[in-house]
Amino acid sequence: MNGHKYTTFQIGDSEENIQQIPGEMIQSWIFDPPYNVGFKYENVKDNLSDNQYNAWMMRVARSMYDKTLEGGSCFLIHYPLQAARLLHCFEAAGWNVHQWVTWIYPHNMGMSKKRFTQGSRVVVWFSKGEPYVDIKAVPGVFKNPNDKRIKQRIAEGHSPALMDWWQINLRKNTSKGHRGYANQLPIELVKRCILTTTKEGDIVGDCMAGSGTTLEVTVQFGRYAWLNDINSKCLELWEGI
Repeated sequence: MNGHKYTTFQIGDSEENIQQIPGEMIQSWIFDPPYNVGFKYENVKDNLSDNQYNAWMMRVARSMYDKTLEGGSCFLIHYPLQAARLLHCFEAAGWNVHQWVTWIYPHNMGMSKKRFTQGSRVVVWFSKGEPYVDIKAVPGVFKNPNDKRIKQRIAEGHSPALMDWWQINLRKNTSKGHRGYANQLPIELVKRCILTTTKEGDIVGDCMAGSGTTLEVTVQFGRYAWLNDINSKCLELWEGI
């Protein structure tokens, strides 16, 4: 089903629907899969054995790879330990590990008595061959913008480069644009991935698109999206963007 021009919405199994994409046409993928931590989804079993989960991730990784343009990228968003365990799955599917980025977010939920409280995920950047990169597409922010020297640099058009750690707040149910969907990705996170690896008119894939943050970014910045999710309720959310 088509939404915005050149943007495709599909509902169903990710592997099957990715395979229906006509040839290599995806420039970048946003891949935020179930984390296999026992979350109660309606349509997905989130407590597979490690072998089952890894095999599933490898199959999806291979399907995405086959439909990706040379020089394309894939961003896996996951918890650090699980992401580390999946590296070999993506490499076996053909992807190259380009960079490991840490996403940190302050919160006051789920404090642990036995471990340091989890306040980070990772964004593992994979590439198909040598990736297209426009690293200056998303500039960093000076910490002291009111400093006289910094003001001068800003006036001269300078901006700091993004580091390999990103502090971006979670998109909570009180956040602007929240649509009542679990684990709704922040726009800023997805924007950084998309703008640095695509050009206007490129197609971004998201085979487990959930609430549709990928679509929000592509619409705003002149890209197109191929969206899929197993949950049919997502279609109404995407059509409302």
